[in-house]
Amino acid sequence: MKWDWHPAGLILTIILLQGIVAQEDQGKKPVALDDNRQDGTVLLTCNFKGDESVQWIAGEVILKQTKKTLNLGSIFKDPQNVYWCRNSTNTTMPEEQSLPLHVYYRMCQNCIKLDGATLSGFILAEIITVFFLAVGVYFIAGQDGVRSQELRTNRPC
Repeated sequence: MKWDWHPAGLILTIILLQGIVAQEDQGKKPVALDDNRQDGTVLLTCNFKGDESVQWIAGEVILKQTKKTLNLGSIFKDPQNVYWCRNSTNTTMPEEQSLPLHVYYRMCQNCIKLDGATLSGFILAEIITVFFLAVGVYFIAGQDGVRSQELRTNRPC
């Protein structure tokens, strides 16, 4: 009995095409996050068409900010909430409301920046430490200690 690959290929093609269509739908982001600023602030930008004012919602609270850009403050203050924006002139239409954006920052103020120089410094310090430890063990093990003197005194003449 010979296996026919045509139905399997057709099913695989349909699944892949559905994935491509779903990915194209997610390409447009109604709320953009900008955290690559020099001053360390986080900005949310609502990308609705037109110059209309927008309404920002944080969690369950409607914010007073009506500009298209919302400043969340410094990233070191760990801004955390669920944000979305909607067109302030037409608040009942769901197509004029963005999907929620979960913002969660957790910055470490007491962390060490681990770059190449720091890592090589740690490795060099480890090698030097192991070397001195090995030299110390060598000299301690090589001493003629109390045991060798006892052996010399207890020898029969």
